[in-house]
Amino acid sequence: MELIAQTAAAVAVDDDLTTLIDWTNIELFAGATFTLIVTNVGGGSADDLTDVTIDTSVDGGTTVLTDQHAGVPAVPIADGNSPSGTFTETAAFVRVRAVCTTDEDTTATALLLASTVSPRLCTLADVKERLGLTVTDHDILLARIVLGIVSVFEGHCEHPLIQTAADVTEYLSGRGTHLQLSRYPVISITSIKESWDWDFDSADALTANTDYRLVNDGVKGILYRCYTTWPRDIPDSVQAVYRGGYCPAGSAPGTGEISLPADLREAAIEQATLLFKRRDDIGLSGVGFDGGSISKFSKLELLPLVKEVLEKYRRHTL
Repeated sequence: MELIAQTAAAVAVDDDLTTLIDWTNIELFAGATFTLIVTNVGGGSADDLTDVTIDTSVDGGTTVLTDQHAGVPAVPIADGNSPSGTFTETAAFVRVRAVCTTDEDTTATALLLASTVSPRLCTLADVKERLGLTVTDHDILLARIVLGIVSVFEGHCEHPLIQTAADVTEYLSGRGTHLQLSRYPVISITSIKESWDWDFDSADALTANTDYRLVNDGVKGILYRCYTTWPRDIPDSVQAVYRGGYCPAGSAPGTGEISLPADLREAAIEQATLLFKRRDDIGLSGVGFDGGSISKFSKLELLPLVKEVLEKYRRHTL
């Protein structure tokens, strides 16, 4: 689960609908399963939150549809309890509010999480903090820039940087004793197979540390073939089923996963900040996130500091 938004401290709630989480951009997670956890911290004149609403908007609050997921989480919520509930949503923004019964009050907190992790080298919050932005007016554009940065950086580095949720299957050609996977650092390897006729279903998986070895724990994705060489001159004769790459910005690494390096995240923040400041110069303000947008991103030269950082992560052909 990925944390999307939370209250910084317990919020006083009375008999008027009170905002726990203000308009939050969820466009990057459209269609995901969201989990909302509301805690009645207590301390007021009542024990219960009598209603929690999840409001949606396509424009950050100018046009509002109220209480789109009634009953998530279930109410009333008694003092000290933390009910949770799940919902799916495709709107660009959501807001969470709570209320007590007439003439009563309490305090409450809320957490909003998403079940999917987007491929990000920095977060929307990172860029907004660097720009000193607290309003949501530019959130959609900033979210698109954050996504576009991944494509630009991966293009420069000549390999994917962000991990996938599940195994990927890759086919490679042998050129001696060493072979390099495209996604690294390597998180886990499910199987490595060789086949001269590409019948991998019938091929036996090679044994780690007997038939092959992951060099330097997979930092550069290099596999060493023990006692022999990888098949030569046969395209796609090696099948690798594995996971590799860094954990996306804003997400906690799972078992075996590797945190995004701080310098790579900082480079993404710096470049995204510049792109936003130059948005009118390169025509970003009115574009959707598609191939045209990435083309526009690429027209802006990478910052010298960003280039210096990316050289550390650039793929060097064996």
